[in-house]
Amino acid sequence: MISTNNFLYNFFKNLQNENIRYSVLRNYEGLPNSLNGSDLDILVSKNDVSKFYDLLNQTLELNNGKIIVQYGKLTPRVCIAGVIENNYYGVQFDVHEGILPYKVFDMFPVEFVLDRSKLHNGILVANDDDADILSFLKEILNNQTCKEKYFLAAKKSWQKDNIYKIELKKMYTKEFIKQFDLVMNNTYDEVKIKELSILGSKYLTNGINKKVKILKSKLERMYRFFKTPGFIVAVMGTDGAGKTTIIDKITEPLKEAVHNALFYEHMRPNLIPNIAQLFGKKKQEGPVVDPHSSKPSGIFGSLVRLFYYSFDYIFGYLLKIYPMTVKKSSIWIFDRYYYDYMIDPKRARINLPQWTINTMGYFIPKPDLVLCFGADPKVIFDRKPELLLEEITEQVNKLKEFCDKNDKAIWIDTGKSIDDSVKEAFTTILEKMNERY
Repeated sequence: MISTNNFLYNFFKNLQNENIRYSVLRNYEGLPNSLNGSDLDILVSKNDVSKFYDLLNQTLELNNGKIIVQYGKLTPRVCIAGVIENNYYGVQFDVHEGILPYKVFDMFPVEFVLDRSKLHNGILVANDDDADILSFLKEILNNQTCKEKYFLAAKKSWQKDNIYKIELKKMYTKEFIKQFDLVMNNTYDEVKIKELSILGSKYLTNGINKKVKILKSKLERMYRFFKTPGFIVAVMGTDGAGKTTIIDKITEPLKEAVHNALFYEHMRPNLIPNIAQLFGKKKQEGPVVDPHSSKPSGIFGSLVRLFYYSFDYIFGYLLKIYPMTVKKSSIWIFDRYYYDYMIDPKRARINLPQWTINTMGYFIPKPDLVLCFGADPKVIFDRKPELLLEEITEQVNKLKEFCDKNDKAIWIDTGKSIDDSVKEAFTTILEKMNERY
């Protein structure tokens, strides 16, 4: 069960009690009960940033939660998740640390927004008119265009109150304010909007010192290539060990925590189709009923299979997985992984000496975490008697041996209740993701 109610309610209550100056900038309608599938975009006064993070950590500790992703400066992305009894939650914060930035420069007056914030269900949120002007500015400066709905909302707010001219004059040139006023007092015109965006961008970024700051910011972002915000989890276990059930239950709160940037893959990156599809066979949907029904290929066929799928692991990672782990706070969950070839090569119809499969394994990109699901072989057999008890026993023993030797692998006993197994798997992922920070 997913519930952000307790965490969000407690968090905002603590913000109020500590007198921290903040304002939720958008998507506040469901607060404090829900974010309605959105992230939490929050502006915090520069003087209260440290107190804000201290309070966030305290609230997480009291609500059995963890920070699982945190990256970026000025407006860091902070992803959190936790579980209280059997209630799971996940939230993504975009924290504006005393700045409403375009690149690394303030594009809108922070104190103005904070001072004019209003109460919504006991939560401080941005004045709607301020939010409309800010959204329009953000769109045009970053994209040199905007959707008409942003323009119309900003136009209505601009014409309602002369205060925006006064406030923006403190930050921009007279020429920009004049052009802004001209755009706001006419119909939607993409050419004029682009001219306005260029004028604003030029003013905010012109000058050697400003160029140096921008370059420094870009260089700092390159750190993400070496320590990616994304995270890769491989889930291992024989049929009947509970993989599908547990993955299904932990997916939604993790998806909320990274704002939908959760991706599921079966076995491999799937950059290329499986061999059967190359010969015109349809891709099998749903679980495999009899994984050992097909005979293993011969030596040559097995080598082709091993090298073909290894190509997918290596280049699928480089071209599909890795770029997304660098770009955003993504989580990738693999149901099985290359290690399955080592433990159960019959499933992939590979008939090769173990050392051949193990040697190729050195070249395969490694997940950040491997969850090994296992239980008493008799329990697994009773759940799903698709393999002989002897085969299940052999696979469980091989998986346990693999888990003991792999420093990124964690054993999860799925012989207990499903709720306990789900909670252990979920909290293990949170702990391992949190360890990075």
